Amino acid sequence: MERSSEPSKDRRVLSIQSHVVHGHVGNSAAVFPLQVLGCDVDAINSVQFSNHTGYKEYRGQVLDSDNLDALITGLRSNSLLKYTHILTGYCGEKSFLEKILDVVTELKRASPNCLFLCDPVLGDDGKMYVPSELIDVYRERIVPSADILTPNQFELELLSGAKVTSEEEALKAIDCLLSRGSKCVIVTSIELPSSTDTLVLLGKSEKGTYVLTDTNEAEVLILVKCVHNSGGKRN
Repeated sequence: MERSSEPSKDRRVLSIQSHVVHGHVGNSAAVFPLQVLGCDVDAINSVQFSNHTGYKEYRGQVLDSDNLDALITGLRSNSLLKYTHILTGYCGEKSFLEKILDVVTELKRASPNCLFLCDPVLGDDGKMYVPSELIDVYRERIVPSADILTPNQFELELLSGAKVTSEEEALKAIDCLLSRGSKCVIVTSIELPSSTDTLVLLGKSEKGTYVLTDTNEAEVLILVKCVHNSGGKRN
């Protein structure tokens, strides 16, 4: 069967995220939509679990910083470490997150226009998914480095240090992260008193403000691609 389109050589994505056998989170949710959008995606699984950690039990493997370094070294040795975008998600250890920052630095040194999109997976609904020591790494090193940051409401509060109970407070918290260096912040899910039955997506960059409702991970990826392609202009 003839393929309708080929992956674009000018959109090569390195995606370092979690993977689950059952369900769709992390790379399980991101890789296919990006490929449909014409991106050439190389995936590194930060963990490989049977299912997401919201279940009563899960089993699997965790990639550590040495394992990540070995994979990156292999890519580098074969002149394959050439990407236009790097997408990162769940990291369970401080050393792994710091190694990701080394990778981002290397990619941006080789290609200053390489876009860094970070989903700062810390937790949700007041519950932490990762060790608390990762918060400072995200605040002090990731936020200033990210071109696009996609926290949920709980993560926005952790990174900004401000409670978010309204759209106005959310925008102030986003402004806080923008002032620290992030180019664009998209809050992927936020529950507000005025929209108790709806998850609101709220984003902001120097180009404009974005509001959507009833979002999922695939739609966030599509929005990010549209924002990037349009130079941040709001439709």
